[in-house]
Amino acid sequence: MKNEFTIYTIEKAASSNLLMQEWLNQKRLNPGDVIRVVNQENGVGQSGNSWESEAEKNLTFSMFLDTSFLPAAELFSLNKAISIAIVDYLTNKQIADLQIKWPNDVYVGSKKISGMLTYNSLLGEKLENSIVGIGLNINQTVFKSDARNPVSLKQLTEYEYDLDAELAALLLCIESQWNLLRNRETKTMEVNYKKMLYGFGQKRTFKDKNGVFFGKICGVDLYGRLTIQHENESRKIYDIKEIEFL
Repeated sequence: MKNEFTIYTIEKAASSNLLMQEWLNQKRLNPGDVIRVVNQENGVGQSGNSWESEAEKNLTFSMFLDTSFLPAAELFSLNKAISIAIVDYLTNKQIADLQIKWPNDVYVGSKKISGMLTYNSLLGEKLENSIVGIGLNINQTVFKSDARNPVSLKQLTEYEYDLDAELAALLLCIESQWNLLRNRETKTMEVNYKKMLYGFGQKRTFKDKNGVFFGKICGVDLYGRLTIQHENESRKIYDIKEIEFL
C-alpha cells in the first residue's frame, strides 16, 4: 500500500464488499483503493448476518489490499491488524473498555460498535490480495434490527461527527498497523490483540456441536482459530462457525 488511499464514494449500493468484488473482476482496482458507500442497503457481516446502517450516519467501506507478502497460513494477521487499528481510532476518541470479539468485531463493553468481513484470494500457499469490509457505527442513534446490543460513537459521546474526517482518521490508524504488518513487526500486535481479546481468561458460556458448556478463552492460534479451555481442563480449537458465544 502506498502512503495514501484512493477513496471512491458511492451514494448507494447493496454492499461495499460486493461492489469491490465486481470492480476487482473488471480489473478496476489498485492496492489501497477504498470504496465508501453512503447508503449501504444490504450490508453483510460474519456468517451471513446482516449489518444495519442508516444512510449517511455511519462508515461502511471496503479496502483492496495487496497481501502477497503474507503466507496463507498467516492470513488472520490481517484481521488482527485491522481490528487493532479500529481500537486505536476509538481510543483516540477517548472511548474506554474496548475489546476485540473473535473473529472480527470490536465491542465497547458488551456492545458492538464495529464489524469486519474479509475476502482473501489465494495463489498457491500465499495470499494474492484481500478485500476488507468495515462497518463502524458513528452517528446512528436508533437501531431497528435484531442485532445484539449495537452502539455508536454518538451514543457514547453525544457528539455529531463529520464522516469524511472520521474516515480519514480511521485510515491513518489502519495505515499505521498495516505498515507494521508489512514490515513483519508483529510482536507488539500479537500482545495487544491478546490483551484486548473479548472474554480472554474469563469463565463464559459457549455452544458447540455437542451443546452448551462453560470455558475460558486461551487465545487465537496462527490460523485464526479460537482456543478454549473446558471445565475438565482440556483445550479445544474452534474455527469460525464452530463455536457460539452465549
